[in-house]
Amino acid sequence: MAASTSLSLCPYILCCKTSPRNRYISCSVGSPTPIGTRRTKVPRKSSGRLDGARKSMEDSVQRKMEQFYEGTAGPPLRVLPIGGLGEIGMNCMLVGHYDRYILIDAGVMFPDNDELGVQKIIPDTTFIKKWSHKIEAVVITHGHEDHIGALPWVIPALDPHTPIYASSFTMELIKKRLKENGIFVPSRLKVFKIRRRFKAGPFEIEPLRVTHSIPDCCGLVLRCADGTILHTGDWKIDESPLDGKTFDRQFLEELSKEGVTLMMSDSTNVLSPGRTISESAVADALSRHISGAKGRIITTQFASNIHRLGSIKAAADVTGRKLVFIGMSLRTYLDAAWKDGKAPIDPSTLVKAEDIDAYAPKDLIIVTTGSQAEPRAALNLASYGSSHSFKLNKEDVILYSAKVIPGNESRVMKMLNRISEIGSTIVMGKNEGLHTSGHGYRGELEEVLQIVKPQHFLPIHGELLFLKEHELLGKSTGIRHTTVIKNGEMLGVSHLRNRRVLSNGFSSLGKENLQLMYSDGDKAFGTSTELCVDERLRIASDGIIVVSMEILRPQKIDGMVENTLKGKIKITTRCLWLDKGKLLDTLHKAAHATLSSCPVNCPLAHMERTVSEVLRKTVRKYSGKRPEVIAIALENPAGVLSDELNEKLSGNYNAGFGLPTLRKVVDGHPRRGLPNKMKAEDDGILHLENASEQSLLDDDAEAGRFLPVEDTSTSSPDYTDKLTPNTDDSNELEEHEPEVKSDGTASNGDGSEMTGSQPKSSKPKRNKWKPEEVKKLIKMRGDLHSRFQVVKGRMALWEEISTSLLEDGITRSPAQCKSLWASLVQKYEECKNEKRSHKSWPYFEDMNKVLSD
Repeated sequence: MAASTSLSLCPYILCCKTSPRNRYISCSVGSPTPIGTRRTKVPRKSSGRLDGARKSMEDSVQRKMEQFYEGTAGPPLRVLPIGGLGEIGMNCMLVGHYDRYILIDAGVMFPDNDELGVQKIIPDTTFIKKWSHKIEAVVITHGHEDHIGALPWVIPALDPHTPIYASSFTMELIKKRLKENGIFVPSRLKVFKIRRRFKAGPFEIEPLRVTHSIPDCCGLVLRCADGTILHTGDWKIDESPLDGKTFDRQFLEELSKEGVTLMMSDSTNVLSPGRTISESAVADALSRHISGAKGRIITTQFASNIHRLGSIKAAADVTGRKLVFIGMSLRTYLDAAWKDGKAPIDPSTLVKAEDIDAYAPKDLIIVTTGSQAEPRAALNLASYGSSHSFKLNKEDVILYSAKVIPGNESRVMKMLNRISEIGSTIVMGKNEGLHTSGHGYRGELEEVLQIVKPQHFLPIHGELLFLKEHELLGKSTGIRHTTVIKNGEMLGVSHLRNRRVLSNGFSSLGKENLQLMYSDGDKAFGTSTELCVDERLRIASDGIIVVSMEILRPQKIDGMVENTLKGKIKITTRCLWLDKGKLLDTLHKAAHATLSSCPVNCPLAHMERTVSEVLRKTVRKYSGKRPEVIAIALENPAGVLSDELNEKLSGNYNAGFGLPTLRKVVDGHPRRGLPNKMKAEDDGILHLENASEQSLLDDDAEAGRFLPVEDTSTSSPDYTDKLTPNTDDSNELEEHEPEVKSDGTASNGDGSEMTGSQPKSSKPKRNKWKPEEVKKLIKMRGDLHSRFQVVKGRMALWEEISTSLLEDGITRSPAQCKSLWASLVQKYEECKNEKRSHKSWPYFEDMNKVLSD
């Protein structure tokens, strides 16, 4: 016997393999390979199942596979958690036999406090959609949000004919959810009963009755030719449940004799020693407190705990009080239970919230939502005094019949502090016996492990710490093969035909990089990047800066080329410490300095990027923050700054300011009145009288700064002419458009052409429409001729033409294009009526193509 266990001493090699069909071991004896000779590798015959594992998960080095096993290669039973492992909530798991899978549960997870604006976190629906051809059924264990909340997003990702299985009460909750989202298809919904087997995908499934904090909760037994899997769902062992439906120990004992290849069990309360108390004990505690109260009773609990509602109803009947439900989720669960025949209360007997004042306080019990201090929950609103349903007073008794979920401690405590300040009595705490968990404690977990005695054990449902501790508990009960995996890791399992085999039946089959999906209300849905979750947090932490820049390119005036940039910069900040305005001044200086370093032909996008980075670094150096900076650069469509801005730049502050510009300054300071006397003249200009230079500088500090920005680079006269757009007359608010001359060019409006050699004039120069520009305008107008026949929306079409010209390097405003077109039409009619030669006007043929139709 000793020789047979030591390969180094045995002259022969004993080869054993398990027959795939019969439960016996066949052995063969072969001669050993001589030393020094290479042994020929005999290919292994594929039997559709791997007996034992290719690699143990207990090895120090774990294999990393790029792809999952597919087809009949590898272990037959496969588990791929999509959510719920390493976290509380979002329970969702794929369980399969080779390449055929079922999806067990599809729950949501609620966001942390730093995930701003997010309402729900959902499993990776993109991966579910990618594997939809392999998923043959969805099976739901019970109706809590962390098990059914993601169905409105998961179901559209599946094949349209994939069935959904659930118990009757759970199915009522699912129906309501699907109807609200417009995806209710009755033919896909299948109701199962406890201990009634049904076929779903590759498995024959038998639901197992377990006790929990919601009716119709079940575990699942999945059977196939290659083994049996037990998925417990959420559970506890309640020896005396209020509905009389006890935890089915007998079934587990029978299942143990049959043999369980893999057991997956809830790990939520593995760190809590002992056993949970029964819901009946909570009912007694509620009855005791309600009977001893003299004033109004207000209870808060988890809305899904129908059994707890039954306890409150029983206490109300004993004390002669009426029940009031305040909170939509309470009515949702109660209505579903009523339709399924499991409601302890007839919804029609409840007192309406608007009729509370008709009853004496001692005759009422108000059942309300808000145990976790949700922002819009009734109890939380009442603590602020802003609830429309009821007002708290010092005679009220608050029975806190719930557990504070980890992560909510701070906001729950703040709510309770506000209630205490009002003077209401709060009854809560473990010693009061007002709450019991729906998840088994360590003693119950150990008992079930000892009953089932599975070959393999995989802890599920809990933080990574809980999973590791549950694994150790499994080993302490004698289970040899245990492991812990995370979301996205596929685990293969093979049934061990001989319990004395020392190899591990677990196999690592690869890892999928899953991504969390987020819901931001009724419509917004996507990844954290698509919903800008990190950006929201960054703005909340470091603030935001919005800088708008109206850029004026260098131009030629009176034969001299300006070598400076002029621009208007306005900076707005939110959630940022400004140091009494000092930081804002610093940001303005930094923005102007940055623009001065840009080339005169710098693209707007480059200006935006550069200014954003400089301002971000400036704030970081000033206060250690890295704010989000949004820079918007726009060309000045008029080509030059208005006369009032030029006068401001030159230091003359007593001149009239245009009304629109001044309004912008005033609107920027709603609390600051103008220290000057203003009067509006008939010309539409708002004049300032006795305006001091300092007062105007103060008003301009935040609304925007107009400073000349020097550029070290030079620009050629040709490039300057190309950038020179049209300007306004100094006393006109509307653009004066040029007239089209007979040669097709445009005059400057006073009958003379503006050239670089012209004597100095008070009016800035206009550049002419070049012939090729005029032809482009005619062509673009012709392309849109049919759309111009519609009376409304014509100005938008001129804006489209202006934008198209800008893409070709031609800077013209919509008004300029419209004015030139009117002049062209007038010339065309004159030529047509006078029967002049087409050659006398170079644009006649182009215009005739457009207007002759």
